[in-house]
Order: sequence, then structure tokens, then C-alpha cells
Amino acid sequence: MDRLNNPWSKTDVARERELFQYFEPPTTTTPTKATQYNLSIGNEDSLTANAPSSPETTLTALAQLCALRLNASRAMVSVISKDTQYFICEATKTLDLVDNQVCDAEGDALWVGCGSVDKSGRLCEKTIELPGNPDAYPCFTVTDLSQDDRFSQLPFVTGPPNFRFYAGTPLTTRNGVNIGSLFVLDDRVRPRLSPAQERFLGTMAATVMGHLEVNREAEERKKVLRMAKGLNAFVEGKSSFDSGDRFEETTPTAPSDGPPDDTGDTYENIESAHKDTFSRAARLLNQSLNLHNHGGVCFLDTIVGPQNVAIRRTGRRALETESESDAKEPPSRARQEEEGDSSSRTSDRHPEDQTDGKVAGVISSSCSRSISASKEGSSTSDPFTPPAGRFVQSLLKHYPRGKVWILDGVEGLTSEDDTLSPSAPYPEERRQRRLSRKKAEKETLRKCFPSGKSTK
Repeated sequence: MDRLNNPWSKTDVARERELFQYFEPPTTTTPTKATQYNLSIGNEDSLTANAPSSPETTLTALAQLCALRLNASRAMVSVISKDTQYFICEATKTLDLVDNQVCDAEGDALWVGCGSVDKSGRLCEKTIELPGNPDAYPCFTVTDLSQDDRFSQLPFVTGPPNFRFYAGTPLTTRNGVNIGSLFVLDDRVRPRLSPAQERFLGTMAATVMGHLEVNREAEERKKVLRMAKGLNAFVEGKSSFDSGDRFEETTPTAPSDGPPDDTGDTYENIESAHKDTFSRAARLLNQSLNLHNHGGVCFLDTIVGPQNVAIRRTGRRALETESESDAKEPPSRARQEEEGDSSSRTSDRHPEDQTDGKVAGVISSSCSRSISASKEGSSTSDPFTPPAGRFVQSLLKHYPRGKVWILDGVEGLTSEDDTLSPSAPYPEERRQRRLSRKKAEKETLRKCFPSGKSTK
């Protein structure tokens, strides 16, 4: 799918970003053909499943309670990205929570298990579109699917298991984003759930969301521990978490009063030590951030030419001049939020005008095998194209505190800080110039990191 001409809305992209804080899609999936009804949810090519099972016992138990209390054939929990619906648990009234292949009643076997389908035209797509209601839990209900023109031709309505009734309520995060739904299905036409039953379904959805919140907090703690472990390994001179190997650090010798050694060994040792340090840092950051299956880390050298020598020589004077200017005129809040957007003519150049000249040198990188494999056969050894040094300098100038670019999304969403937020109160001309620059930055980064969904 062409990311530049995609059908996704800002809401879709924002929902996916919120979802991935709670759920990580499986990296590999295989079509499931063995289990009865598995392929009746859609075309055979459109459904994938890890296994005909529901391994998350807590969620499966909560879904089973819904099926029992609401007297439904089955209950399920699904989450939705911008283009895919993932089923993360399924339960029937008599399904065994330990061995999902066991059930006590005919027809109570798993239908989908944990799988995924395209979200377009699905019931749950309508469920997550429900607005919030402070007085009651929202509930999307279809009492007879066969008589509803929107869903009457769905495969699981026209064929086994011939569902007729659907009732679902959104899974809403603390930020008010609907990322999925808890729903019940039945093979008979039924009246709408009573207010008490809808309240129960909504309460169970809140409980499911609470469980996902707890899992997320546990993962955040793991990330903190991994980062601490990585920092400790770096200080100890290790090259990875799982290896006791250490890099031989070369201690630079103090310069002597005499002429430099013609052999250049000292400088070569220093350069080698620096490369080893960055190599260890890249690998440990990759492991600390758990990017081994999805991304990577690279260190870029932004010193690109003689111009930088002049900058280094005059840097102190420039800083002093800037400090004197700032002392006379304190920056406004809008200027601070602009992140140096108009601080210099050089940094204000359009990003496409900064792609000329020498590229930024790659000091060290550590990338996942999947990304490296996607670049196999390329003339470069890295699974990315280093950007121009001037472009990197421009980014550092505009975003001294860092920035996250969402590369796999709609235009206008360039950072986690930009999600569905109103435009900053800048003059229209300045705002348009700023948006144009950000769009160009995003496109340049897409070219440099073709396999990436986000970069920082």
C-alpha cells in the first residue's frame, strides 16, 4: 500500500498509535484451516491466526463470564489498528480455560481463536466509532444480522456458524481512545440487551481495559529495567546483555612536547576506541529498547565539511552573541514551542534544499535481522540510507530535545506531540511554512528509512 496515498484518517493513525502501547501484533502469522468455522469470518486469504486457541487465560475467563451472564453463544475481545482487526481472546460457555481444545457442549469449540482480519466493513469497526457517554456505556447492537443490509452478506452470517445477534461495547483507554471492543455473538435472533445487561457488558469492557493497563504498566517497568541493565552493561564495558565479552578500551596517551609520532598509532588507537564505544552503545541501545525484531539504532556523524571547521572556530563567539541577544529580549512561549523554527537562515532552509552535499557518516549501527534482510542485495551494508549532514544538523537545530516522526501514517501527524491537537497560535504564513518544512522532513526521513514506521 502506498503510504503517500493511503485511505487512513488521522483518527485511524492516532488509534493505532494508542493501541500499540497495549498490544503488539504477532510478527508472523500462518493461515488456519483446520478448525471448524475458522475461515467463515472472511475470505481464506484475509484471515490469519497464530493458533486455534485463546491463550490469555484472564481475558478468556472474562469473555466466558460475558457469554454465561448474557446467555450468548460466545464472547470475544478484539482490538483494531488502522487497517486490521486482531482477535485477542474468545470464549464459549463450556470452553475449558486451560485446554482450549476441550468443551462440554457441541458447537462450543473455538471459532477464530487469536487471529486477524481486515477491519473494513466489520461489526467492531462500527462499535469503536461510538462516542463516549458519561451517563451510560455505549453499546452497538444488531438484533438480526441477516436483515441488516450492512452485514447480511458477511460470510459468518450467510454460512456457518450463521450468527444473527451482535452486541458490542468499546474498549476505551485513559486517553479516551477506543482501541477495540468486547462483544457477544449468538446464532439466534434476540431483542436488544436490557439496560442492566448493557451496563454489565460495559463494566466487563472496563475490566478488560484495566487488565490491559496492568499489562502495559508491567511492560513499562520491564523497559526501565532493561534500560538500566543496558547502561550498567555499557559502563562495565560489555558489548551485549547476553555476552560477557568486553571491548578492550584504549586509553589515549597525553600529548608530548615533541613532534607527533609518524606512525600515527596513537590516533589510530583513539579512533578505534571511539568506534568500539559507539558500536557497543548501538548494540546495547538496540537490546535495551527491545528493537531486535522491529528496528534499530544508528549513530550519525554530522561533521560534513570545511564549513563546520569555521563553525567550530566561531562557535564560542556566536554563542556569546546569542546569549547577549537573549538577555536583551527574553524569548516568548510561542518562540520556545517553535523549537528554534526561525532561529537562523541556515536552519530555516527547506529540508529538500539540505539534501545536497556530503551525507552524514554512519559511526555505528545495530539493526534487526528482518530489516537487514529487506535490504539484502542492496549496494549498501546498512538497511537505511544516511541523510545529508546538513539535514541532520537542521533537525538538531530545530529539535534540540528530540522529535518522533511517524513515517507510516497520514500527512500532518509527524510526532507524538502532534496527535489530533489544535494548531499552535502562529501567524498563518509562519504556520504554513512550518507545516511545509515538517512535511518535507518527513518525506526525507521516509526515503532514508524506507522500512521504518517511526524514527526519533
